[in-house]
Amino acid sequence: MTKEATREAKAEAKPAAKPAAKKGAKTEAKAGASTEVKADAEAEASPDAKPDAAPLPAAIPRKTWIIIGGFLIVLWAFAINTGSTIVLIVAGVLTAVLAGVVLWLLRFVRKQRSTASLLQGAIASPEARREALAKLSEGKDANSPTNVFARAQLLAADDDPQDALKLLGSIELRSYPPAMQDDVSLLQTQLYLRLGRTGDARKSADVMNLDNPQRKEIRPLAASIAAEAWARSGKPKEALALLDTIELPKKDAEQIAMQIRVARVFARFAANQRGLARTELAAIADEDPNQLGRFVLPQFRVHPELQKLARSVFEQHPSARRHIKSQTKRR
Repeated sequence: MTKEATREAKAEAKPAAKPAAKKGAKTEAKAGASTEVKADAEAEASPDAKPDAAPLPAAIPRKTWIIIGGFLIVLWAFAINTGSTIVLIVAGVLTAVLAGVVLWLLRFVRKQRSTASLLQGAIASPEARREALAKLSEGKDANSPTNVFARAQLLAADDDPQDALKLLGSIELRSYPPAMQDDVSLLQTQLYLRLGRTGDARKSADVMNLDNPQRKEIRPLAASIAAEAWARSGKPKEALALLDTIELPKKDAEQIAMQIRVARVFARFAANQRGLARTELAAIADEDPNQLGRFVLPQFRVHPELQKLARSVFEQHPSARRHIKSQTKRR
């Protein structure tokens, strides 16, 4: 081969090699961006997406004290007015029983507030959570429903949903105090969803009383999580209807709004409304692209077609394109 022929061959090879190299770099950049969003999403799904510690239980309402006091006044007024020894004895027994119930209730509320305070202090760091978990495990009431629920919350916050569910399941739901049962079901629903166990999540969501007037503050979050469980287990229409009833509170409005969007994506997809599901995914990406990891990370066990849709939305998002371009330039 002559020198001129060699030079011509090299000149032809260079332009062809550049597009191929550029295409390869873009492919690698896309893969890198996808991997990065997964890593970022895993990081965000850790402390922030985990169940928060339960709020401090309220003390006995003033209205309850007024009712108790009014009942005792009427009871003793009636007993004294009759002048009957038997009636006075009955009034005394009823007063003693009522006093015992009130003392037990005060002790229970104080213990709950102490446990909730410990939980809130343990949210700060993994070390604080481990310390609180050890303290609760060594207490004489370690196996009480209140203590078990508190320990399960700490395990959930420490990224151990399997053990948290196992601990919660060690006590039947009906054995938890009535005021706590919806909180237990809510935590179970969250943990099952994190593990992709949508059937179990739906069972836990179905037993929650979302219209309990004493739980108005927690309803928006509980309803959005229940809606996700329904959407991912064959009840998309019911999920969408439930989402439409949610009114955002002032507290944690952004977090709950994001959860509503996530639940709506699952509901739209399950209802074969792919275009609307894509629109919701794009809105999530506009707010925080890393949140799309909730649809692509393997532990969530999302439908392959929805995973594909979420990846497509991410790759077409301006932030992902900028990332791909920057990585391509580096190469």
